[in-house]
Amino acid sequence: MEVNAIKFEQNNTILYCFILKAKTIYNKFSVSRRLDNKEEGYQRSFSKSRINQIKKYIDKEDGILPNSILLNIDSGIATFDDESSKLILDDSIINWGFIIDGQHRVWGSNEAENNLFLPVVATIGKSVEQQAQLFVKINKTQKGVPVSLYLDLLDITEGVIVDFDSEDATAQRRAIEISKRLNDDEDSPMYDLIRMTGDSGRGISLSEMVARLKPHVDPKKGNLLNYGFEHQFLIIKIYLKAIKSIFIEEWENKDSLILKTVGFGGVMNAFYEIFTLTIQNSNKFSTSSAIELLQKISDLKFNTDTFPGGGIKAQQNASTIIITKLKKAIKGDDSANVIIED
Repeated sequence: MEVNAIKFEQNNTILYCFILKAKTIYNKFSVSRRLDNKEEGYQRSFSKSRINQIKKYIDKEDGILPNSILLNIDSGIATFDDESSKLILDDSIINWGFIIDGQHRVWGSNEAENNLFLPVVATIGKSVEQQAQLFVKINKTQKGVPVSLYLDLLDITEGVIVDFDSEDATAQRRAIEISKRLNDDEDSPMYDLIRMTGDSGRGISLSEMVARLKPHVDPKKGNLLNYGFEHQFLIIKIYLKAIKSIFIEEWENKDSLILKTVGFGGVMNAFYEIFTLTIQNSNKFSTSSAIELLQKISDLKFNTDTFPGGGIKAQQNASTIIITKLKKAIKGDDSANVIIED
């Protein structure tokens, strides 16, 4: 395929400006390096309502989309003929590259009946790391990249951390890694319940999960400072397994607050005190010992009657309610009382 193109330079980066049909861009360029399936990539990362708005705007309102789509064309796909000012693209290759910016416009235009020409600005041969950095910088500067997606891309933009016990592993990077493991591990109570790209849906966003974990895994002042990273991960996993086991009906009820910001924030804010109480109660921390302790508050309901309000203050109040109820239960439980004598 040959297209007329303008070659120009910005801050030592070569760019090419041209036009392509919307459906060609959709078919030939990927939306996410993080997901293999194109449709799944769009569905997880972007707003369906915004896509429908663009589709309606094009088909029903004679809308135009004059702003350019930013693409990266993979190495070996395209060559530029300086004499004819034509960009030659190898049409035999299924995937040409990555959509760095303009994904909503591409998908909305693809779903529209009218297959518009869209203006394109493209780089050629950028590495995956460079593309991710461009995506974050452009979106963060212009309209804001979802925090969860920004965090999910840190392995690419800042590099992979091999040793999470090293000084390079900040509280944020440790919290991200624990969140990813919890989300990917089929034995984890959070399996596929952490929304990694900031999309809406059931479960907890990556940004929320990271915020709740950071105070516990901070390498300088975290509650779990005296434990290695692998033990930190295991402790968090055990705690959440016990929570799910005790409150299984709440966990599976989509209307419950336990997997929503206030309820889950309360659970995570209460974590370290419950961790300490479990050790004091049984001299060990395991799924069974945590379940044994939490069983004392199994009648707790995660609803707006128990946990009213919203925001950080409501999460703190939820934590206080959980801990207060548990301590009262322990105080009144003869089996937990210790004989003290002179």
